[in-house]
Amino acid sequence: MLISLWRYRYFIASSIRGDLKGRFARSKLGALWFVLHPLAQALIFAIVLSEVLGARLPDTDNDSAYAIYLLSGMAAWSLFAEILNRSITIFLEQAGAMKKIAFPRLCLPVVVWGSALVNHVLLVAAILVVFAFLGHFPGPAVLVLPLGIMLISAFAFGIGVLCGTLNVFSRDVAQVMSVVLRDCQEFRV
Repeated sequence: MLISLWRYRYFIASSIRGDLKGRFARSKLGALWFVLHPLAQALIFAIVLSEVLGARLPDTDNDSAYAIYLLSGMAAWSLFAEILNRSITIFLEQAGAMKKIAFPRLCLPVVVWGSALVNHVLLVAAILVVFAFLGHFPGPAVLVLPLGIMLISAFAFGIGVLCGTLNVFSRDVAQVMSVVLRDCQEFRV
């Protein structure tokens, strides 16, 4: 399986580039939207939860600690949710291409995974800038970040391929997973 993916690496790379260009083609801000959306959502949550409702992290008196906590969780969740959401429907969305072009079917979720990783790297870079601006750059702990990203993305990839395959046979899988993901998102705050 890995050998066939290696043989189709140029197909995968060009598909990732095409996916990224296609997602932001007619947008004036382009890929910046992928960074702006989670940052704006975290800002709203931080203001509502910490300022209005008075939510605080235990054993800290820093005003920005809760916002940092939220941004960290939202970054991890956005990677997981993007890979899973897009992997569930990728086989149905690309059914025409699968009929016309001979390639390993696993290439499709790998393209989703690669595109999500590129987006996530942009988001993490923006979050690290925000952390530095707030005076809380993670320091050497940032070296562990790639391991966490790989674990989260591998977990989402596995679930996404399984659910995407099941979704081909029963469209209810995508509907159930959208409810599960939405509910999990609400519980993470």
